[in-house]
Amino acid sequence: MHIYKDTIKSFVITLGVIVVLSLIAFLLGGWILSPRSKESSRATYKPKITYPNGAITLTYWRSVDGREVFDPILTQWKLAHPNVTIQITNIPYAQYSTKLAEAAASGKLPDLFMLRSDWLSRYMSYLSPAPRAVFTTDEYRKTFAPIIAHDLIRNEEIMAVSYGVPTLGLYYNTDMYAKAGIQAPPTSWQGLLDVNARLVSKSGAGIITSGVALGTANISSAASILPLLMMQNGAIMTNTPPTQATFQNPDSTKYASSSRALDFYTSFAKPGKSSYSWSDGFGDSTKAFMAGKTAMIIDYPYRYLAIKSQAPKLNFKMAKIPQVNGQNPINYSEYWAEGVSNKSSYPDVAWDFYNFMTSYEIMNLYSIPTMKPASRLDLAQSQQQNDIIGVFAEQVPTAQSYYKGDGTDSDNAMLAMINTSLAGFDPAIAVRIASEKVTSSIAQYPYR
Repeated sequence: MHIYKDTIKSFVITLGVIVVLSLIAFLLGGWILSPRSKESSRATYKPKITYPNGAITLTYWRSVDGREVFDPILTQWKLAHPNVTIQITNIPYAQYSTKLAEAAASGKLPDLFMLRSDWLSRYMSYLSPAPRAVFTTDEYRKTFAPIIAHDLIRNEEIMAVSYGVPTLGLYYNTDMYAKAGIQAPPTSWQGLLDVNARLVSKSGAGIITSGVALGTANISSAASILPLLMMQNGAIMTNTPPTQATFQNPDSTKYASSSRALDFYTSFAKPGKSSYSWSDGFGDSTKAFMAGKTAMIIDYPYRYLAIKSQAPKLNFKMAKIPQVNGQNPINYSEYWAEGVSNKSSYPDVAWDFYNFMTSYEIMNLYSIPTMKPASRLDLAQSQQQNDIIGVFAEQVPTAQSYYKGDGTDSDNAMLAMINTSLAGFDPAIAVRIASEKVTSSIAQYPYR
C-alpha cells in the first residue's frame, strides 16, 4: 500500500511536470513560430514633451476628410491625454482656402490646420516650427518620404508634417481588359499605347468606346498628369531654389522634353493621331469610367472611394503609373500638410499631437480609409501588401512634385497649355506661355 501511494504520488508529480513543460514549450514555440505583424513590431506612440496640468483645448481646421475618420483616432488620443481635447472643424474644400487666408490675415488661425504642400511658403510667417524635442531633421528625413522632407523642411526647420502621399496611378476596367484579351496593365507609355489601340472602338472618325481618357484639359487630374509626363520625359520644372519655371528649356542634348510630353498627351484627343481615344463628348472622365465608356483613367488613389460608392458593380483594378524609364521611376504627388499656428498657446502640445498622428499605428488608421498611402516609409512599405492601396504605396518613395507659387494659377497654366496645343499652336509656343505664367505664379509667393 505504501509502495502504491508512492507510485501514485510519483506519477502525479511526473505528470504535472510534463504538463507544465508542455505548456511552456507550446507558448514558447507559438511565440517563435507565429508570424510577426509589422504593426506589432513598431514602437507605439510615446509623448515627447511634458504636458501641462489642467484642461487644454486645441482647435483644428481640416478639409477633404470627414470627421468620421478622426473619431476612432481621437478616442485613442483621449486615452493617452484625457485633459487635451482636439476640437476639429471641417470646412468644405471650396471655402477652405479663403477662410484660412482670412484667419491668417486677422490673426485668428486655429492651433492646428491643414494646408496644401504648395501653400507652405505663403503661410511660413504664420507657422510655428517643430520643437527638436518632438522631431529632429535627421529623424524626420529617415522617417518620411523624400518628397515630404524636401517640401516641408525649410532652413533646417520642420514647418509641417503630412499624413499621406497620394500618387497618380492607372485605373482599368477588368471586364474590358478580359474581353480584349489583355492579361496585365501596361508598365510603360508605349505599352499603354498598345493596350489603348486594342481597347478603343471607333465608327469612322467617331469614338464609340474610349481606351484611355487622356488628351484634353477637362480630364480629371490633367494638371497633374501633364507635369508628370514632362518630368518623366526629362523636364526640369524650376530652378533651384525655385524662383522661376524652367520647363521650357530643352535638355543638354537639345531634346524638347516638355513640348514632346505635351504633344504626346494631346495626341489622345486628336482625330488624326493613331492614339486618338478621347473626346470631351464623353463628358466627365471619372463618370465615363464608371459607366464603362472608357477602359482606363489616370487619377489619385482617393478616387477609388467615389468610384466604389457610385458604381459598386464596376469591376476594376488599379496599377502603378506607366513610366518612361522603369529603372528610374518618377511618380507625381499633390498632398496635404499639417501645420501649427505661431499664435497657439500650446505649440509643443500641438506638435506632439502630430507626433501621435504620424506614429505607425495611428497613421495607418488614417491612411487606409482615406486612401492616402502613408508618408512614413516603413508603413508605406507595409501597405504595399494591401490589395487596394498597395500599388500607390509602392510609388511613395519616388514621388515628386514642383514648386508652383500659387497652385491654382500654375495648374491653370498647365490646362491652358493643353488648350493652346489643341487649338493648333506649336507645342513649343504653348509651353513657353505656360512657363511664363508659372514664373509669375512663383513670384506671387516666393519660395522661402
